[in-house]
Amino acid sequence: MELLALSAISLLAIKYFSPIQPVREWILDKLINFMIKMKWFWLHHLVQILACPFCFSFWLTLGLTLSLYKAAIVGVLTMIALYIVTGK
Repeated sequence: MELLALSAISLLAIKYFSPIQPVREWILDKLINFMIKMKWFWLHHLVQILACPFCFSFWLTLGLTLSLYKAAIVGVLTMIALYIVTGK
């Protein structure tokens, strides 16, 4: 159940929870502009984590549980749930 909850939280945070989306888009916009201005292209990893549901769920789970196994499972569950919801 814990793994499904983390997957659902990740999908809500990155795709479907409307109150967070303007803040997330603003942060992404600022990071991308800063990355281009300073030519710090290593920041694309941080941008990818905030834009990709799989990456966000993986790193969120890894940070919370410190289990690589659980993080991988939650990442896969997130991708399956996203496929079921969007059909893509």
